[in-house]
Amino acid sequence: MTALLQIEASGEKCLGDFTFDFFWQHRGSRLDPDKTVCSGMSYRKIVEALRQGQTVKISGNAGGRLASSLGVDLMHFGGSGGPLEKTGKIIVDGDVGSHMGISMLRGSIYVSGKVEPPLGNVLKQDSDLSGYRKFISVTEALEKGLPVSDPNRQDRDGRGVCICDGLLRDTLGARNPADKFIRLEGDAGMSTGILMLSGQIEVSENSGRNTGVLLRGGRIVVYGDTDDFTGAEMKGGEIFVAGDAGSYACARMRGGAVFAREGKPLPPAKTYQPSSSEQTTLARTLGLSPLYAMMYRKFSL
Repeated sequence: MTALLQIEASGEKCLGDFTFDFFWQHRGSRLDPDKTVCSGMSYRKIVEALRQGQTVKISGNAGGRLASSLGVDLMHFGGSGGPLEKTGKIIVDGDVGSHMGISMLRGSIYVSGKVEPPLGNVLKQDSDLSGYRKFISVTEALEKGLPVSDPNRQDRDGRGVCICDGLLRDTLGARNPADKFIRLEGDAGMSTGILMLSGQIEVSENSGRNTGVLLRGGRIVVYGDTDDFTGAEMKGGEIFVAGDAGSYACARMRGGAVFAREGKPLPPAKTYQPSSSEQTTLARTLGLSPLYAMMYRKFSL
């Protein structure tokens, strides 16, 4: 029988946050992993329970940033950077704040109450627990071809997932290693495709700041505009933006390329005229006429 860790919460943030709210940046000055947060439990004890496959049941308001990077064996803590397949589940008997499941990779979250938008890298799956909605990682659903709840759907050939529920999500497709597609109808939030390795994300409207941040491979296609810092710290892959890629694009870029109608890249990235073959790819990818594709720019090293 799976062990059960029970806690009472009253709006505490970052419960079950595998990053301890980016501990490697603040070194405990902002969030002490060993601090008791609720019911005598520390942030670390909650995370370790989930890493070991246990179920964490939270009664009350779970607060914001619940389960950030859930199921990720983080390299900053000596891990592989890949998924922890035996990650446990979180059951919330109450409400959850915004940004639930940011960069989530494995595990599952059950919620009886409301979830404040924007969401993280999660979508609903038919629940096996009465009275609770079940959320899983978009990336895991894509990788494994897992069933998802209407109105979202898996492609009939198992090549990708279509998301059309109208909910705003940050970190969509985080760490995706699969050569498959995510098609989003509507706007995307921040950090779309963060740390993505392969595959393609298509956003039918606009995408928020940090689109393609830390991108390793694959392709992101945005049929509207992206906010600032598009392609920040990207190492590979391609980002196609039909409109404006914003300011500070390609900040600290190490590889890859951003193609956009407009944008303001930061050095060392420069603005180039796409080659004839790249213009053909632009026209095909964004549905442009060959003449209009000539008006686009490439931002790269």
